[in-house]
Amino acid sequence: MLRSRYEAFDFVEKKAEVKKKSGNPILMIVSGYLALVSLGALLLSLPFAQREPVGVLDAFFTAMSAVCVTGLSTIDISASFTTFGNWVLVVLMQAGGLGIMTISTVIILLAGMHPGFNHQSALLANYTQEGNVDAGRILKAVLPFTFGLEAIGAVVYFTQFSDMELYDRLFCSLFQAVSSFCNVGFTLFPDSLVRFQLNPLMNITTCVLALAGGFGFLAITEMRYVFDFKKRAIRKVSLHTHIATGFTLIIVLVSITFFMFSEWSNTFAGLNFGEKLESSAFMAFPSRTAGLNNIDTSALSVGSLFFFVIIMLIGANPGSCGGGIKTTTTAVIFLLGFNRLLGRNKTQILGRTIPETTVDKAVRIFVVAIVVIALATMVLLITEIPAGTGFNENGSPFLKILFEVISAYSTCGLSMGLTGELSTVGQIVICCVMFIGRMGPLFLISAVAGRVQNTTWYAEEDIMVG
Repeated sequence: MLRSRYEAFDFVEKKAEVKKKSGNPILMIVSGYLALVSLGALLLSLPFAQREPVGVLDAFFTAMSAVCVTGLSTIDISASFTTFGNWVLVVLMQAGGLGIMTISTVIILLAGMHPGFNHQSALLANYTQEGNVDAGRILKAVLPFTFGLEAIGAVVYFTQFSDMELYDRLFCSLFQAVSSFCNVGFTLFPDSLVRFQLNPLMNITTCVLALAGGFGFLAITEMRYVFDFKKRAIRKVSLHTHIATGFTLIIVLVSITFFMFSEWSNTFAGLNFGEKLESSAFMAFPSRTAGLNNIDTSALSVGSLFFFVIIMLIGANPGSCGGGIKTTTTAVIFLLGFNRLLGRNKTQILGRTIPETTVDKAVRIFVVAIVVIALATMVLLITEIPAGTGFNENGSPFLKILFEVISAYSTCGLSMGLTGELSTVGQIVICCVMFIGRMGPLFLISAVAGRVQNTTWYAEEDIMVG
């Protein structure tokens, strides 16, 4: 039966509407990450990818950790995988660090096609709060910067691995550069980077790579052009870059100062002042977001471990390879409280007012983080301590479990050695926490962006607080 042109038009319109609704950018990102994790786990499970037998769950955990740029591992990476398996990890780390949408956008552009609207929206959600930025412009800024800095880092690492064979030296340099920049924390050394504790060139290179990867691509792009050489003047930067840069600087300086005092007579005993400052800086940069350590974490004081819990939860800047609730989220919550204490109804900073939607988003991110961390910690306290893992033999089991959960949620990867002792249930819980920590902010952005419809407001009634 033939339709009228109006009926046909209505059919096409409805079809387009259905198609538009089905293309959820957040769902695209989640599906992409899950697909990559599954593929990575499958490849790592292949016999020629393993030097020693690796269980299916261990392979899945490792793939999840690499894609979520966490760096926690239930096995010894350096001894478990062959060259093929390690190459799989490099690809997973790079794809997880840059983001699935970045990689797919590159493929689409190379194929001569143009990314769709939903595709671009998902890409923009990773790197910027501006909705009018072209995806190609972001790629032109992100990709050369990433690969260029990783290449420089690999060259520097190459000079420090002189005791290796040529191929192992080349691959280890590349592996470490990608891991450091993407804030993953995997190394091909069983002791992380402890053997390079007093190697200034290694430490500086790792600090620069981790800081660049965790700084945020939007802030980096703005900071690159902050000085106008033609006009010999300083360009204005956004409030986002001001807060991200300033708060990162504050965290780093406070962290260095705290670790200097807390570890002065502990793990820093026997080091001169310069070496203590170098070790503190390493803990404040790569250890905070990338999970790389040049000091045995289990030997740190309780005060340092608890401080790590705080700074790991804060994490890196938005739009970066790092995780956590993000520096700007923490800054907004702090500014919210500070302004309310001053009696202000608006959240203000540097002559600007932060929109209420942004404040609401920051509160949502913080609340979700606390809820997820609390639930995961309670589950692990129930499932792991009775399992005979010996958590009670050395230190507080609560601090160890809380440390591991927050490290997983913030995709930091710093560990007190607990991950390798987790039960099957514990591994699954940590996998879920890693994935939620990596995906959580995107879910919140999607939820906040949606319009609230048919909202009913009820009569007010006061309650006592405080």
